[in-house]
Amino acid sequence: MPDRLTGRTLVIATGHDLSLALLQDGRLLAHRDQAMVKGHAEALVPAIAELLAPFGGPACRPEHVVVETGPGSFTGLRVGLAAARALALAWGASLFGVRSTQLAAATAPNDGRLLVVLEAPRGQIWAEGFEGAGRRTILPPVAISPDEAAGLANGYDHVAGSAPALMRDGVAAQPPRAAALAQLEPGALGAAELLYVRAAEPA
Repeated sequence: MPDRLTGRTLVIATGHDLSLALLQDGRLLAHRDQAMVKGHAEALVPAIAELLAPFGGPACRPEHVVVETGPGSFTGLRVGLAAARALALAWGASLFGVRSTQLAAATAPNDGRLLVVLEAPRGQIWAEGFEGAGRRTILPPVAISPDEAAGLANGYDHVAGSAPALMRDGVAAQPPRAAALAQLEPGALGAAELLYVRAAEPA
C-alpha cells in the first residue's frame, strides 16, 4: 500500500449508512452522510454526483477510490464495491478497501486498547480490537452476542461504534463514516474485497 494518497480520493461507505467523502492529499474536502438501512443502490450514484458537483462534477476524476469492505450489510457492501470498481476503471484510478471497523476506530481515542462494536443482523455484534496510536489489530473482526461483547469490553480502555447499549463515558454511538479515512494512515488500506466475518469459536 502507498505511504500517501496524493491527489483526490473518493471514499465510499455503504455497509451501514450511506457515507461518502472526498479527500485531497489526505485532507477532507467534503463529505455526505445519510442514514439508510436499504436503498443504497438507488441512492449511491446521485449522492456521488452531488458530492463531486462543487469540484467540477463529471470533470472531477479522483486518482484513488477507497471502498468500505465490511463487516456490514452484505447487500450494501456489494453496491458500494460495484460502484467503486466501475468508477476506478472509468477514471483510471487506484482502488483500495478499508474495513468498517477501521473507519469507526479512526475517530476514537488512540491511547490504550479500543474495542469497536457494530450492530449486526440477528441481534449480533461485529467487534474488532485495536491497540495504540497505530490502531494495530489485536482482535480480528468477529461476530459475537451483545453479552459477549459487553464482557469483552471490560478488557478495553475505550469502546466505539454503532451499538448504543455498549457505549460508555458519554461516547455516542455512530456508524462508520467515510470522512474518517482522513484520520487513517494510507498503510492501513487493503484490497477492495468484501470481508466475511464468522461467529467466534466457543472458548
